[in-house]
Amino acid sequence: MNNPSVLMLAGEASGDHHAASLVAAVKVQRPDIRFYGIGGDMLADAGMELLHHYRDVNTIGLSEGFGKLRLILASYNTMKRELLSGRHDLFIPVDFPDVNIRLCSFAKRAGTPVYYYISPQVWAWRKGRIEKIATRVDRMMTIFPFEAQIYRNAGLQADFVGHGMASEVPAAADKRSIRDELGVTAPFACALVPGSRQAEVARMAPLMLEAARIHTGRFPDTQFLLPLAGEHLAGLVQTALQSARVEVIVTRGGAASVMAACDYGLVTSGTATLQAALCGMPHAVAYILDGFTWFLAMHILKPLVMDKDIHVAMSNVLAIQSERETGSPLALLAAEGIRIPCGECGRPLLTPELLQDSANAGAMAEWLERFRTDANLIRVTKQGFDWIRNSLIQTQTKTAAEITLEFFEKREH
Repeated sequence: MNNPSVLMLAGEASGDHHAASLVAAVKVQRPDIRFYGIGGDMLADAGMELLHHYRDVNTIGLSEGFGKLRLILASYNTMKRELLSGRHDLFIPVDFPDVNIRLCSFAKRAGTPVYYYISPQVWAWRKGRIEKIATRVDRMMTIFPFEAQIYRNAGLQADFVGHGMASEVPAAADKRSIRDELGVTAPFACALVPGSRQAEVARMAPLMLEAARIHTGRFPDTQFLLPLAGEHLAGLVQTALQSARVEVIVTRGGAASVMAACDYGLVTSGTATLQAALCGMPHAVAYILDGFTWFLAMHILKPLVMDKDIHVAMSNVLAIQSERETGSPLALLAAEGIRIPCGECGRPLLTPELLQDSANAGAMAEWLERFRTDANLIRVTKQGFDWIRNSLIQTQTKTAAEITLEFFEKREH
């Protein structure tokens, strides 16, 4: 009898991280279950056989995708063949909806159940996708509590399985011991987190380093830390550092430990924005797309298919979703007379967002100064982040690994 088999696709670093935890937890209970698919180093270490690395399919912006077209098509066709073969018992697509939702149709054609892990963000844009998803997915496993009800309303079985970062990122880290491990000796530490993709780092690292130089002019007792998201980014970071006029400690550990050690920082949009909030680190989120993709997003996609209230920092999404609840982060800020306006829509936010032209070194330096000097802002921001952490822990039902194991238990009895 063949071993039980699961096919997965995690198309970026955050999905690789979450999916690796799922695979590792399943294999503790059922080492006989085999995992195959597209992922990264973490999934490979957890025991999945990689058919392609996620770097083959991962892009940001349309213009950057054209250069990878051959690899993207080869990876997609591999997954399509695997699904149509019918040799896998379960397909677990992980986030990455533009590819995974399409692949779900091939799984259904082959009669392979689909348990989608990390919900496509239908609440942010292209809400019409939820009907298509409901016809192609058998069960949805969400990492944010409000998402599960959205899918249940569409008739899809959905579970809030918790966000792994809420348990992985320590609630009350020992800053002193972490700083000692990282070699920080200055009274204040500031994190510079330029992203996990090459295009992000190429754009954001020089701007963050310039903001750090400006900040140092007024606050010379600050030490800057930059976590390297992978060795493939080392050359880009080193190039940026050579022209920067500021001293920075580059670490090869996780970004979460760096942010747990720091008093404030700058973070590129992505998974790290939630990590920063869970670490309780006041920060500004910055992001720049290539000009063509930004124009397309702002002038075509946003008016047609995006939610008018979409935001890039996950802490802002969660804060906005909680506005009607007692003690929500935005209510905390409002009660203290603090208003952080969105540069795009004007609504109040928990975390400042600096996008495109606003993502300049001067604006970043201004926020670093506020997070260094405004004690009231720092206090209330941290209270808001505590609220977010609690919301991701208190209402969890089953874990993704438990649901996966439950699938095989039912199938085998």
